Order: sequence, then structure tokens, then C-alpha cells
Amino acid sequence: MPTQSTVALAGISKRYGPVQALRDVSLTVGTGEVLGLIGENGAGKSTLIGVLSGTVRPDTGTMTVGGREAPLGDPRALGGLGVAVVVQEQALVESLRVYENIYLGREIRTGGRGPGRKRRLRAAATALLRDMHVDDVRADALVADLTYPQRQLVEIAKAFADARTADTPPLILLDEPTSALSEHEAELLFSLIERWRDRASFIYVSHILPDVLRLSTRLLVLRDGQVVDDVHNEGVTDRRLHELMVGRERSADYYRETDQTGASATEPILEIRGGSVAGAFTDVDLAIRPGEIVGVAGVIGSGKSELAAAVAGARSLDGGSLTVDGRRRDRWSVRRAVRAGVCYVPPERANDSLFVTMSVRGNISIGFLDLLTSRWSGLLRLRDERGRAAGLASRLRIKTDSLATPIRELSGGNQQKAVFARWLARKVRVFVLDDPTRGIDVGTREEIYTMIRGLTRDGVGVLLCAESLEEIIGLADRIVVLKDGRVTAEIASPATSKPTDVDVISHMM
Repeated sequence: MPTQSTVALAGISKRYGPVQALRDVSLTVGTGEVLGLIGENGAGKSTLIGVLSGTVRPDTGTMTVGGREAPLGDPRALGGLGVAVVVQEQALVESLRVYENIYLGREIRTGGRGPGRKRRLRAAATALLRDMHVDDVRADALVADLTYPQRQLVEIAKAFADARTADTPPLILLDEPTSALSEHEAELLFSLIERWRDRASFIYVSHILPDVLRLSTRLLVLRDGQVVDDVHNEGVTDRRLHELMVGRERSADYYRETDQTGASATEPILEIRGGSVAGAFTDVDLAIRPGEIVGVAGVIGSGKSELAAAVAGARSLDGGSLTVDGRRRDRWSVRRAVRAGVCYVPPERANDSLFVTMSVRGNISIGFLDLLTSRWSGLLRLRDERGRAAGLASRLRIKTDSLATPIRELSGGNQQKAVFARWLARKVRVFVLDDPTRGIDVGTREEIYTMIRGLTRDGVGVLLCAESLEEIIGLADRIVVLKDGRVTAEIASPATSKPTDVDVISHMM
């Protein structure tokens, strides 16, 4: 068994221009511990994970591993000391196979030299996946052919590969590791953490507070780049954690159910009849009315995300019809949808929503540039573009020192606000939201829920897909349940009589 080891940070500070991302942060985590790291978006969690993994060099502070000073800002050196990380945004090489990704950069250490290395690496990856009880990912599968949740499991396998082979206990950093996983897959991860706690130390970052409370032995709370509390996980509630994170108690009306209005008209804005997409869903009827939130519930693979994409024009229907204001739209596309006021927030922020090399301003204004082009010259009215982007950033309280800041430097919650902001300059009639609060802290979630309620009050219809059944029930006026691509139930969800989880799950499974 590996010897005991402790990883420690002391006096870590990091500034980006006028923004103090971290201020005098210290922490320790030892073998057998799971340190839960929590805080609002923008609290400094990602920067701190970057310091621990070596991708961020702090301005001040030190790091020790097993009592010996470690080189800050050197990912290769820290990886050699056993620091492994699973980040929220995936970093796999899609053109390589699963076993090649798992042992990338460590081929000789694991597979040795000479003929047969690939065979040995494949065998090692197969054994690792078997130990993780991952049955639906083959070691020789091409990563490009995997689903997003399957790729997340490969990311986790990369980190846990160190726990199997390290001479000294590794530190495994898990940053929102379950954001793309089904409940079953998340349970597999939790059991792995429990089994390997005596071989490693963990830092677990998640906005799902019940998961943090379940797994963690200690909790470190960040607010505005500073540690506000470091507590043992004994008798702590998620309500208390919320208060520590945001500096106030969580609203009793978390989902703003008192503002739930229901449909303001009987005729739908958008309707699908007998809709089908090959391999995803079949014979689906769906209607979205003004002021109404229609929730779509189902497990991963039920077809709910594909249905949302079809409504938004990102997937074409193979069968059935789609109408807007009673008029059939046969060549539905994202461009036509946006012009009709149907706007989309897809589930994978980094891959499908953001232009990561562009500024915050560019990511906001990309959604309405066509509205700011001169009819006479064809040129963009730059002053209007800057002003409108600035107004939307202020309205949604996007935290950034400058709208010229690259979007990749913002926290996940502020990035998601920018995605919402790009559509709010248009006359939105239907908002298609697929897991809109994935990887977002509770404070920012409350802001998004308030914004959604405000949109429905103005007559906007909302189609909401989410992994959180509690979120769907709390927000929706009506819930459409999908199982294996077919509608199995439609459940009313008025503010005064919400269904229970069991009422919905019974039709999902």
C-alpha cells in the first residue's frame, strides 16, 4: 500500500488585471480525505484547481507534496508527483482510441518499450475500465465515436489510472465530474471514490451540494477568492452551505413558483406533430404556448436532447411536421428558427455555445449582429453593438473586468449568462433550454430562474430539458416524459400542486 501523503497550499494569491481571483488561500488534503471545494461561479474554484494542477501559476504562495516543495505552474512536474485532474470541459484527443487517451504521455511507464506496447496498453485500459465497472466503453474504441457521457467516463479513467499505478498516493482533482453523467454512471464514480480513498486524496468540486455532502470528509468554502470556512462534514446542511457561499440564506421560493403564470393563450406558438428523428425519438407530439414552461423529462438516451435540438432547428425531423403560428415549416434550421424568435441554449457550453477565442462582447453580440447592420452600406453599427452588448452584460450581471476579456477566462456561470444575453436583444418567442444550469452555482441558478420567470411573464414560451428532475418539476407548468424516444406521459405541474419525483420517474424507467 502507498505511504501516507499530504498536499498543501499556503498563501496562494492570483490576480488577473484588476480582478483578484485568489487572495491568500491555504488548504491541506491528505490520503483518505475527500475535500469538497464549493463556491459561487467566480469564487475562484477553477483558478485554484488550475494552481493545483499546474496550469495556473500564482503570483504568491507555495505548494508541498508529501512535505517537499513542488514546482508551481508546471503541469508535467505536478503530474509526475501524482496530481491528476478531471476538468469540466473535456480535453480528449478524438482521433485517438480510448486506451491511447488514458495513457497519453505515460505510454512507456505503463506499456514498456518495444513490440507489444499497444497490446499492453490496451490490456491495462481494459482492466481499468473493468475495475471501474464501465461496461459500455471499449478500450480500443475511437473517442470520436463516443457519446459525451462516455467521453466523461474516459476522462475519469485517465485520472484513476494514476491511483492504480502510483508509488505515492496521488491527488485526484474532480471538477464537476458528474455534469454529463446519468444517475447510474454517477453512482459508479461515487463507489470508485469510496473504494480508492485509502490509495489517494481527492478534491471534489461540484454545484450539486447533496453530492458534495455525501462524499466529502471536509468542506472548503470560497467566496470572492477567499476561504470563508473550512469545516468537517458533520451536521452541515446544503442550506448552510448556500448561506456560506453567497452570504445569504437561500430563498424559500427557490424556483420562483409564486411567479409561475402558466400559458397566457390556448393557441401554441410552436407545435410538433408525429415528430421523429431516426435513432432518437418517434411519433412525438409537442406544443409550446405563450408564457408556458414545458419540461421534458427522461434519462440520458431517452431522446430529450435531440427533441430540443429539433425544436431549435439544430436537428432535422425525419418524419412528422413542425408548425409556427399554425404555419408548417418544412425546411426548419437554426437560421430560420432564430428569425422566427426560437432561440437555443444547448447543453454543452464549450463545444456548442461559446466562441472560446472571442471576447465576452463578441460572444454576446454574435446573436444580434444582423439587427445592427446598416440597410444602406451593409456595415455594422459598432457604437450600437458595443452599447447593446454592455447593456445586456449589465442586465445579467456578468462578472468581468472588461467586455474585451476572452470568454474562456470567465467562470462557467458567467459564460452561460453571456449565452443567454446574446438572444435577449432579439424578440424571443420560444426559448429552448437544454440543461441551462449545468455546472452553475446555486446563486447564479436563482438569477437564471428569475430571468426565465420574467420571460414567461412577457409571453415567451420555454422548452426546458434538464438532468435535475427537481428543477423540471419546480419550473415547469407541464411535463412531457420520454422513454426510449416515445412520450409515455404528460403531467400537469401547476404552482399549487406539483407532482412528486416518483410521479415522474414511474414513467421514465
